[in-house]
Amino acid sequence: MREVRELMGMTALCAALMMTVAGCGDSGGGETTEPSTTSSSSTSSQPTYDENHIMDEVRRVDKELRKLGPNDKISADAAWATSGYRTAYNEGVAATEDAGAKLKGKVTTDSLCLADSEPDAPGGWNVTVYLCATSTVRAYIDGEDVSADPEDSSKPLPKGPRTSAFLESFTTPDGGRTWQLDDSQVLTGTDGEKARCGG
Repeated sequence: MREVRELMGMTALCAALMMTVAGCGDSGGGETTEPSTTSSSSTSSQPTYDENHIMDEVRRVDKELRKLGPNDKISADAAWATSGYRTAYNEGVAATEDAGAKLKGKVTTDSLCLADSEPDAPGGWNVTVYLCATSTVRAYIDGEDVSADPEDSSKPLPKGPRTSAFLESFTTPDGGRTWQLDDSQVLTGTDGEKARCGG
């Protein structure tokens, strides 16, 4: 049972929160973006699309992600996710399946707000967004609740809804017209508190 709990502590966090998180996301080989509460401006780039458009796109992507059931994978034709994010996410779901587990529950987005916008980031325009979400998803094997605490996989996950904060990274394939989810990292401590953007 300990091996199952250790596995679920890693994979259920990815699949149950409906996003790939620490250790599960795709870094894309780019630089890590430090969160900032204000968007950065650039003298060499003048984005055609403003922050309102970007956040409309972010909310559109989030709605697509929330449409997935807790055991669903991201389809190959989902234009709202990069191939790296889709691969990492689907590997988390597959690991849960391989453990013989089924996930039940849902994830609700509490708030989304812009952290940073970097039109001249290496590799192309990069946007980071703070996300706060509440999850009721739990893992079951043969009807037994095997949900593990992601911070200590030897302990069961406490009952009840759980709120978590994340820093999500988005990229654009077309100069800012549309945006794709590329990475998601759990924020804890003071970084997590920064993400509580009025949600």
